[in-house]
Amino acid sequence: MLQEPQIGDELTINAYINLGSLNPQDVKVQVGFGHVSESDHIHERNYAYLDRVTELGNGRYLFSGAMTIDRSGPFGYTVRVLPSNEELAGPAELGLVRNAA
Repeated sequence: MLQEPQIGDELTINAYINLGSLNPQDVKVQVGFGHVSESDHIHERNYAYLDRVTELGNGRYLFSGAMTIDRSGPFGYTVRVLPSNEELAGPAELGLVRNAA
């Protein structure tokens, strides 16, 4: 029997990312989640980082992490990949953020 997620439930998010020639240390993978409006836009968004779990070969990696449902009503999430380098002022500095398609 399929149960509807409830407040306080923890969801595991898996993201299969093709990094090509990049190394996992070159990026940070985030899940953005929150309330979803009627137009499918996520509002009051929170973020959590996903950890690299498995190398799948040919530049592909599995990133995984958990998020906790903290509100009732329509809920959604998306994944994005950001550059990671200690010399960057911030993750969006290069304009290379990639959102889930």
